[in-house]
Amino acid sequence: MTISTRNEIEPMKKHFLVTISNDTQNLYGARFACSFFNSSSEHALTLLHICRLDSSDMEKALNEMWKNPEEDLRERISFGAKRAIEKSRQLLNGCSFSIDQVITKTVAERYGKVKDILTEGEQGLYDAIILGRRATYALQWMFEKPGDEVAHAMIRENCCSSPLWICPEPEPGRKNVLLCVDGSEDSYRAVDHVGYILADQDHHAVTLFHVENGVRSDAGELFVKAERILNEHGIGGERIKRENSWGLTVSGAILSESARGGYAAVAVGLHGQEHGLLKEFNLAGGTTAKLISRIEKAALWCCP
Repeated sequence: MTISTRNEIEPMKKHFLVTISNDTQNLYGARFACSFFNSSSEHALTLLHICRLDSSDMEKALNEMWKNPEEDLRERISFGAKRAIEKSRQLLNGCSFSIDQVITKTVAERYGKVKDILTEGEQGLYDAIILGRRATYALQWMFEKPGDEVAHAMIRENCCSSPLWICPEPEPGRKNVLLCVDGSEDSYRAVDHVGYILADQDHHAVTLFHVENGVRSDAGELFVKAERILNEHGIGGERIKRENSWGLTVSGAILSESARGGYAAVAVGLHGQEHGLLKEFNLAGGTTAKLISRIEKAALWCCP
């Protein structure tokens, strides 16, 4: 594995932003990546640690680090940040999947961890932002406050431009992706994202899942279009299943199917149909917020 501070990523290489905290016992985002991927594909990972500064000296050290990226100043950052970075490297070194390039990035908190993560995601053009448990709690706190102007400003500014993977502690033996479709543009972007990610991960299958919730829709037509998108990524019919369900709430039906099927991940679009329960990118009180707070054992892939 090559450790690099370069910003350049080779074309077509899957590039993930993995957030890491000071809690070296969890690091759920990195652990999920290790458990989900096989060895057949190449990846580039950026490990992002956002450091809350306790002194002006620490701020100076961090600023100097990124002014001179070739200079090894890791000894001058906080003990917690260094420990988390080294633990993540050890974890990734033990992975079975191919990691061609790892970029480590430790930055000072500027606008709050949530906005800092989403801003980095926008600037870095990542294929996904992989969040562990600590980042998940922060997102939940932000998005469940409907009157929070910061959250609404983030939405208006399109800071959430990359899919978010919110990862609990991986459970051994889980595999496959539950892909939720409702006919919205975002749900089809979720289909495209899942197809791209799973194109060379043939040990995972896809279950297309549609919830009837009183809104008129043709599930068969939705499935046909979704399958066409998956086929374009090289995912054949032998890896695709269909499930149609009905529930009082969309989130409840998704959670039930996720638990029943033992999926490694659940993929949803952030904007739903105009009259559906995934309406608007306002996570407060919506299906995505409910899934963030209630989903267990499976990662939640939220696709804008």
